[in-house]
Amino acid sequence: MKELILMRHGLALSARESGPRGDAGRKLSQDGEVQIEISSKRLKELGVSPGVIISSPFLRAMETADIAAKHFPTARRVIEPALISMFPLSEIVNSIAKAAGDEPSALVIGHQPTMGSLCGLLLKADGPHFSTGSFARLKCSDGLGYENAELAELFTPESF
Repeated sequence: MKELILMRHGLALSARESGPRGDAGRKLSQDGEVQIEISSKRLKELGVSPGVIISSPFLRAMETADIAAKHFPTARRVIEPALISMFPLSEIVNSIAKAAGDEPSALVIGHQPTMGSLCGLLLKADGPHFSTGSFARLKCSDGLGYENAELAELFTPESF
């Protein structure tokens, strides 16, 4: 993998607004949908073309992946349970690498604090805080590893 994009899901409805579905069933708000449109368009402007979109199984992450997939229609989709934040970071890295396979570029959609911690681990630095809809684009010089990632861009869509 030469490029990894870590994206936090868009702004979601509160647990109360979502009703009895619980945290896993929280939907994106309209503002969250707009955030992901903005971030996906920015990725297109950068010339990003992920071969795979890997997302958490939580509804807000899958809806984020649905919106991103409209911009990257040839990307295959993978749902990765390790992205729900309960797994050690090393397992998440291994899961991403396995799901991405030989793809040169992967878009990973998950939650905070996992996205920030994962970014920090790969950059060997303090991870950034991922606002809703934001992404970090990492260049990987020799595959997905802890010693070879470089931050190419950190993007946050307008606040709502």
